[in-house]
Amino acid sequence: MMREVVTGGTATGLARSGTVYGKTGTAQFGDGAEAHGWFVGYRGDVAFCVFLEGGNDSGPAVTLGARFLTGVK
Repeated sequence: MMREVVTGGTATGLARSGTVYGKTGTAQFGDGAEAHGWFVGYRGDVAFCVFLEGGNDSGPAVTLGARFLTGVK
């Protein structure tokens, strides 16, 4: 299921970053009107997490994850 998140789910922004597995999410805080956005995943033997405080969406975390992976060979 973690692969499907990347190939056809909420992390398709990582689809061109190799064989990536992961999960996106948000975590509400305060009065619930705002949320942190995150992505946690792995490719091969590299595991990583992107957490954006107050991001309100996981999309930007996915984008930053893809940028990170461009520098990992």
